[in-house]
Amino acid sequence: MALRKNRNYFVSDIEVVLRNESSDGSDAVNHLLLGDWLRYTGEESSDWARMRSRGTTGWLPKSSFSDRRLLEVNFVDIGQGDGCHIVTPDDQIILIDSGEDDNMYRFLNWRYNLRRLKVAGVDDILEGDQGTRGPVHLDHVIISHPDKDHYFGFKKIFENRKLKPLRIYHNSLVERTIRREERDPGLRYYSNDDLGGYVKTQGESYAWDLITTNQKMHDLIAAHASTRKLYLSTLKAARLNNPEVQFIALSKDDEYIDGFGESEPLRFKVLGPLTEAITYNDESKRCLIRLGAEGITKNGHSVILQLQMGKLKVMLGGDLNTQSEDYLLKHYGETTRAVSKLEERIYQLQAKGCSIDSDETQELAEKRTEIDAIVARARRHFQVDITKACHHGSHHFSETFLRTLNAVVTVISSGDDEGYSHPRPDALGSFGKYSRGIRPLIFSTELARNTREFTNVYDYFELLKTYEKRIEEAFSPSEKKRLIREMQERRDRNVVVYGMITLRTDGEKVIVAQKIEAPRKLSEKWDIHELRYNDDMHELAYVRSGKAH
Repeated sequence: MALRKNRNYFVSDIEVVLRNESSDGSDAVNHLLLGDWLRYTGEESSDWARMRSRGTTGWLPKSSFSDRRLLEVNFVDIGQGDGCHIVTPDDQIILIDSGEDDNMYRFLNWRYNLRRLKVAGVDDILEGDQGTRGPVHLDHVIISHPDKDHYFGFKKIFENRKLKPLRIYHNSLVERTIRREERDPGLRYYSNDDLGGYVKTQGESYAWDLITTNQKMHDLIAAHASTRKLYLSTLKAARLNNPEVQFIALSKDDEYIDGFGESEPLRFKVLGPLTEAITYNDESKRCLIRLGAEGITKNGHSVILQLQMGKLKVMLGGDLNTQSEDYLLKHYGETTRAVSKLEERIYQLQAKGCSIDSDETQELAEKRTEIDAIVARARRHFQVDITKACHHGSHHFSETFLRTLNAVVTVISSGDDEGYSHPRPDALGSFGKYSRGIRPLIFSTELARNTREFTNVYDYFELLKTYEKRIEEAFSPSEKKRLIREMQERRDRNVVVYGMITLRTDGEKVIVAQKIEAPRKLSEKWDIHELRYNDDMHELAYVRSGKAH
């Protein structure tokens, strides 16, 4: 491969050490991962090349990188909630949820150097100014469901004119104020439920007023110009940023996200929410069943995506709960029985211990066999290698559903400042018990967090106080502006080294990695775990413990 100065390259080894000189025994400068970005400086020495990466410059073996970009999936530590940042091999940006606060916003500021980016019309930058560029395109923004800890972080992102959302995907459930005179007398409206009217049929309720088209969403936003609804105001911010933004409702009926279909190297298969055909007043629609109260219904109808690239499959499922997992397993497991009821009966029979009689023993065996059959059928659709834990490690899950996933790796996104004790102890135990492999992996953004305890936290606050004093004493407006930007950049980077779990793959090589909190040396900054395809088992398996061990 002929190298060209100032061209981009990417690490192709599982890991590699950037060195001070062009030899293996030279001092380490940095520890790089599969897929890390490199910029060639123009210097070569035999089988080595000088590269810039992660703010450092050093030498790498030419065999350790290529010009092929990989898939990068970053589970950002956004605190309590979910936030996933994806960069595709053709450099498209995909965001799946954003948490409630501004951690995803700060991550994007750091990742795309937004504070220094010059965009015409922003921060007094004019069209002809030197160095002016267009805004960073957010090609695909996916809001799994309208819960604040999944979507509200997008508001600040959408308000930043240095970012431009192009497509926003959602589950079609949109909260808005519905006046009494606007209600259809033939529909049912639940108290404290602002998702619109429901059709009651065959003992079930179905959401009728879904926002299923781009035009419907634009019309809804325009009709609620002064809404107090946070979800609608977040979508409104996107429309103000880009009046041409497309709002796309997703369901299993779509099969794949457009542009990531079955024939593409990177695929996003849509497994949920599930819709059913309902007729009301001679009009037929695809509707979402009411799974319970408003919160249960919103969570349960999360957008469920299965990312597929080469041999790798990843499950991204929002906040699924027991009710929705029952519903999904009825469909994909081809059963009419609620799996949670079967599980409950199994637990009752198991609890009898030695007092169980012969009829009950037979019943227990039959119910276990029934569950096994449901799992086998559902695995054809749901089995993956890596899964993002639904609902932050909540106890609202089905063990049977975890069995259908049969993942090697589980990634949990949770935070400190919450009242649910996520991740729950029974969830952690079940993730391990129902995963595959001798030593399944459980990652947690909360546990991986790189914030120092006690003294170092105070040191960080002292640093911010020092900045504040320097800003106050700045001798000119430009110096004050520079110091404010420098302080903000330090805060942005603090999010990045916080607790992010990163996944890198070319479809064959797969790693999941997290930063080591206190690296012993520059050549060991990452805790790296590799998955490798087992030709005999026809699946990816964990083959390597990280350097930290």
